[in-house]
Amino acid sequence: MDTVENAGRRKAQDKQRTGQLAHKDMAKKKSRRFKKTSRRGAIYVSPDGGHTVYQQMANGRRKLIEEDSHARILRELQQDSDMFGFEAHEARKKYPALQKAYDQYRTIWQLTMGNEE
Repeated sequence: MDTVENAGRRKAQDKQRTGQLAHKDMAKKKSRRFKKTSRRGAIYVSPDGGHTVYQQMANGRRKLIEEDSHARILRELQQDSDMFGFEAHEARKKYPALQKAYDQYRTIWQLTMGNEE
């Protein structure tokens, strides 16, 4: 009987040891997985098919690295669109200097490009 009890104890001890080993293995796997995902290096992204290239850091910040002429023109057009909307019209009513500059711009545009409007 003594051997049966000892065998039962040994099985219980073995299960406990394997459980502890399995726990240690899982801890190692988790730390390896974390190390793979916690890189601090930057990645390079281009949201518009290569016209602009940004360096994106792990914290999500982006820094413009390169921009071709196509992307530069689009960015300038987006910035210039603010000068011709409803708010710009209201601002020209409120500030006469803006209206004068806008009238001069329109005159130069018409002389340069013709009366295509």
